[in-house]
Amino acid sequence: MPAMPDEADSATNKVEKADIALGKKIASKRHHPAVKAAATAGEFGDQGPLYALATGVLAVGVASRHRRVTDCGLAMLAAIAFADVGKRIAKRVIRRTRPNVLLEEGRYDSDTGGSERKPEQSFPSGHTACTVATARALSRHFPETTAAAGAAAVIIGLSRVAEGKHWPLDVAAGAIIGLAAERLAAVLYEQCRR
Repeated sequence: MPAMPDEADSATNKVEKADIALGKKIASKRHHPAVKAAATAGEFGDQGPLYALATGVLAVGVASRHRRVTDCGLAMLAAIAFADVGKRIAKRVIRRTRPNVLLEEGRYDSDTGGSERKPEQSFPSGHTACTVATARALSRHFPETTAAAGAAAVIIGLSRVAEGKHWPLDVAAGAIIGLAAERLAAVLYEQCRR
């Protein structure tokens, strides 16, 4: 029997248990070819590719002297940077074992204090945080992209759970960080333009 959180009857523990049960169910198909393909595509949600995308948008905007595209590239870069910092801070505060560790080794732990070990850095999902921040920045400047950008962010977040890299609540926390990061970047950018 895998190690589970204490049996205390707290609301937090019930939420965590439900999160673990749902995560295990979703990740049980992680070796399916379709999940592996989605996971490969989901790597685009990592910080490196997103920084490259934002830099490319900025370069196109500057080269074409298109103010809206330039603003979008700058907004995306700022949003990604804030989301990246936000998820790093959260990972230093909270230590949580990734789903694949529970599924493959039967070990689960969550506590405060963070960890330098990747298998204990499940909370929050950095891919989701940065993807949501990027998608929101793009859709703020180009509203016609909202549906596609939102769908891409959802797919990347779900792929992280299906792959066994994150629990559902890790993805939800990443999305919240991403939204907050983009909003902060937008507010600061507006202040700087005044």
